[in-house]
Amino acid sequence: MPYKIDLKKFLTPQKIKDYIKVSPVQPRTITRELYSKDVDTFDSPVYPFSEIKEVTGNVPLVIRGGEPVNVASGETSYHYIEVQPIDIIETLNPVDLLNMKAIGDVAVEKIVREKINKFRKIILATIEALAAQSLSGKISYQIKKQEGLDDYIVDFGKVENLSPSKLPETLADVYNLFVEMEGKLQEKGYGEKVKIYAGRKAYARLLEIAASYQGKTISVEQKDGGLYIGNYFVKPLLSSYRDKNGNLKRAIQDNYIKMIDTAAPFRLRYLAIDDLRADLRALPIFIAQKDSGKTIELEAQSKPLTIPVPDAIIDAKVV
Repeated sequence: MPYKIDLKKFLTPQKIKDYIKVSPVQPRTITRELYSKDVDTFDSPVYPFSEIKEVTGNVPLVIRGGEPVNVASGETSYHYIEVQPIDIIETLNPVDLLNMKAIGDVAVEKIVREKINKFRKIILATIEALAAQSLSGKISYQIKKQEGLDDYIVDFGKVENLSPSKLPETLADVYNLFVEMEGKLQEKGYGEKVKIYAGRKAYARLLEIAASYQGKTISVEQKDGGLYIGNYFVKPLLSSYRDKNGNLKRAIQDNYIKMIDTAAPFRLRYLAIDDLRADLRALPIFIAQKDSGKTIELEAQSKPLTIPVPDAIIDAKVV
């Protein structure tokens, strides 16, 4: 009788939760700074528009394959977002399997934890990509179809652009722009805790302007990984992701800044896994063992949804 390796006892939801608590793999910048305050599960494979309107004040526009999905009339609670799953498969190599036959549970569990960390890293990278997209007020999932990949776009609302007619040249220009942006946030009911994120060229230009400042009216200090201008903190944000064609997309365009109220109710939700092995439960990550002939496959699934607050974000071009 062939030796059977059963990893299920290491893959229970509680075990995975315990692994994640001590995992060195942690959420990336945008996820951590904007979406970590309100993270929860949602016990449905789809997410209703009514829940989103509670956060954004808008009913989202859903576009599949370039065409708006008809939401017709009626209550928004009858409409929903079809959150697309992350599905990853890892085949255990012969060396792993031989090791598992020869060593005890403690060592086997260590191997499993390494695989879980690998899955978690991929899932968190995907969530960061969604979080990066969300700063534009939109996110885009890729749907697998027989003929290839298709786009499933969720438009949560417009992010206002306050780019000045004349690009800022002095620190006073920069500071006044910040004040105007903060005022616009306050008009929309936000502005409690503002932070400015800058694209690559925008941050370099702000550093240049700050370095040339000779006055004493506006305080300037470079520390904490960013630049303080008066009572405003500017942080470079170089996060990026790749679209379905492999093109690199930046969370913030190189010559733009984004002022964001980080106290706004940005949400991260994990929806129910469409898999009977998961009992159709909502979990941040579900991992199952699949026996495939002489090999073992571990399959990880997750259904994250980042819900931005477009009214808590203001864009401006500075270079």
